[in-house]
Amino acid sequence: MMKMTSKAASWQIARAQVETSRACAARSFLVTLLPWLVAAALVDWLVTRTLTRFAIFVPKTPAMITGYQWLNWLGQVGSTMAAFLALLGIGAIVVIEWRTRRAWWLALPMAGLATITVLAPFFPPAIWLPGYALLAVMVLLALSWRIVRTRASTTVRLALLLPVLAMLAAALYQAAPTLYALLRWSGPPAWGLPLFRAGEGLVVLGAVALWWAYGRRADRRSWLAGCLLASLFAAIYLATPALTATIVVWSHGLTLTLPWWLYAAALPLFAVTVIHALRSGRRSMAYALLLLAAAGYAPQLSSQFWFGMIALSYATLTAPSEHNATSSMV
Repeated sequence: MMKMTSKAASWQIARAQVETSRACAARSFLVTLLPWLVAAALVDWLVTRTLTRFAIFVPKTPAMITGYQWLNWLGQVGSTMAAFLALLGIGAIVVIEWRTRRAWWLALPMAGLATITVLAPFFPPAIWLPGYALLAVMVLLALSWRIVRTRASTTVRLALLLPVLAMLAAALYQAAPTLYALLRWSGPPAWGLPLFRAGEGLVVLGAVALWWAYGRRADRRSWLAGCLLASLFAAIYLATPALTATIVVWSHGLTLTLPWWLYAAALPLFAVTVIHALRSGRRSMAYALLLLAAAGYAPQLSSQFWFGMIALSYATLTAPSEHNATSSMV
């Protein structure tokens, strides 16, 4: 009897070691993948969703048309690579959550959502869209609970929670038409637009919270770069408000329905946080913030939704160490 017990214990230990090694391999893979994913996501954001759409308003010579075609090709390659790398990143996070943290309540919805994303081209939207919307909301709720339970300060948890709540508001707004059509209710819902605008406010508040948690001790050079970026945005908006709002909606999803100076105030805070993270050697947080920015608000593609999920999941994984590093600088 004792021999059987010892064999069972040895088997359990060996199994735990194998699972831990696989989770460590997944985490190492995610760390290696992240810079490439960020680069591809920035191409998707800045080239595909910003420059190519801004070029619509620019009169073009034949040479400019050729350049536009090359720019569009570059954006398509970047967007395709970003979608593929994001799917790999989600797979790594599922392995980490399942094997290391035993968080099946987060790993399973993420795996289901990734499966729907892969199989969606083979089925009509009426089949998979309700399940996708439901799982997206479930994933965001589970990630919110993960952040609340993270071993970090209240400031750090709030800084990570606000972007998730903004994504949740946008996901509910986008899921409402599918839900109402499925239940055969008359729509659109009265709560949709206020919820969407509340989510946009959470984006602005999230930038402030992230700066307070990670960037408020930035040096003067970081502040100078952030203020220059904000000044550029303010000047462009005041010169052409309608065109600026259109480009921002296409590029990032924000509608600029709030007073413009709120966005102009949040922009340097977010930029300062990213620059400070890069200059202080905390590249993991800088990558997560850049990926979060590339996701935008109310993403129209599943790959852009994954950008935000990977960014916040990775930031949550590194939140305790990042907080300790920030605290040691005080």
